[in-house]
Amino acid sequence: MRSTALVVLGAVALSLAACSSSGPPRDLTPPDLFQWAHDQFDAGEYRKAAEGFFAYMLREPMSPLVDSAQYLAAEGRLRAGDELDAIEEFRRMATGRPNSPLADDAQLGLCRAYLSASPRVSLSQEFTRRAIEECGRLLQFFPTTPFRAEAERLIAEAQAKLSQKSYEIGKYYQDNRRLPESAIVYYEISLSEQPAEDFLPDLLWRLYQTYRQVGYETEAGSMRDRLLSEFPDSEEAGKLAAEEDPAGNVGASL
Repeated sequence: MRSTALVVLGAVALSLAACSSSGPPRDLTPPDLFQWAHDQFDAGEYRKAAEGFFAYMLREPMSPLVDSAQYLAAEGRLRAGDELDAIEEFRRMATGRPNSPLADDAQLGLCRAYLSASPRVSLSQEFTRRAIEECGRLLQFFPTTPFRAEAERLIAEAQAKLSQKSYEIGKYYQDNRRLPESAIVYYEISLSEQPAEDFLPDLLWRLYQTYRQVGYETEAGSMRDRLLSEFPDSEEAGKLAAEEDPAGNVGASL
């Protein structure tokens, strides 16, 4: 506990060194300082709140309120848009205070911070993968956590983003490079990564097209059946219907 407190205090000291004059008043007693930081948090002044909570942790490192102060400081960083700082603060709490009543809150915060820091799908999705890992750790190490549903929702959101990344790469190979075999590789990855329903019909349609283009008729038929079964009213199902004659035979054109 003492070594952990020293690590935390070192980080807090660095944070306070960068504080501006808009930080907490210096003449406040520790209880008033905690309340000041809490009031800033409630008012949406998240950076000021984080500074106040860090200052409180520095002055009262053994207080029973330190866990709350550290968690709210990390949450303030996240809500202020300082995702990388939030990641470090949530990680410090989740790993340094695993027996805290707020440990699962911090672990969920770490997952949330990574997903918030995840860039648009055209860029590297390393943070998206880290979000899945951290939410997975929450479910593994805190099996009775009340945040299970939220963690599962975040995992699904992150997986859908990874799926969209693979889907976009597949589209590039299909539309720009005219390489259906390469497109299939990424479309299949996308399909395995639990895609969101907003692009799943187009993914199934494109897999149908590319499978037929390379002569995989069985696989193409599977995508056709799934598209018609799961999304019968979609634009892509309409395209498929337009390719079939009244007898239900698939036309020659793509």
